[in-house]
Amino acid sequence: MWVFGFGSLMTDAWEKEFDCKRRVTAELKGYRRAFNKASVANWGTRDCPCPTLNLVPEPNAHCRGIAFEFSEARRDDVEVYLARREGKGFELSNLEVIAEGAGVVRALVPLYAGKNIIHTTDTLASIELALHAKGSSGRCSDYVFGVYEQLRELGINDPAVTEMWDLVRGVRPD
Repeated sequence: MWVFGFGSLMTDAWEKEFDCKRRVTAELKGYRRAFNKASVANWGTRDCPCPTLNLVPEPNAHCRGIAFEFSEARRDDVEVYLARREGKGFELSNLEVIAEGAGVVRALVPLYAGKNIIHTTDTLASIELALHAKGSSGRCSDYVFGVYEQLRELGINDPAVTEMWDLVRGVRPD
């Protein structure tokens, strides 16, 4: 069984608990990262939510991340863990990813479809939220920086993450 990570799943070593057999870079076609899930506790509040990562379908897009392979004997444990970790509103979708060294595989991908979707397409409104939101885990701007740094350390350049980080830190694109 495979799991595809595109955010914190890529870097916090959760997979060790489940005897991960393989951890490789992978690509999910037809999806892109987007800051459209409102964190109303960890990184923001109901009044000022933090835009956090999710995946959205887009026909010509692709998302680079990490694929984790586990034995089928660990499937139930991994699925229970992911359901608890990701929380309400997340669906574990079984999608094709291209895993380095393994080719096309089916992987569980956590996709958020709950009530905390940020529907605005106004970049400035999202930036305002990111600049002011703060929750129990810290400031939203720290979350954005953390995501940017995680991807940079993995050698993944994601336009949505880079743009959000540049805007949050005050760098205006040309």
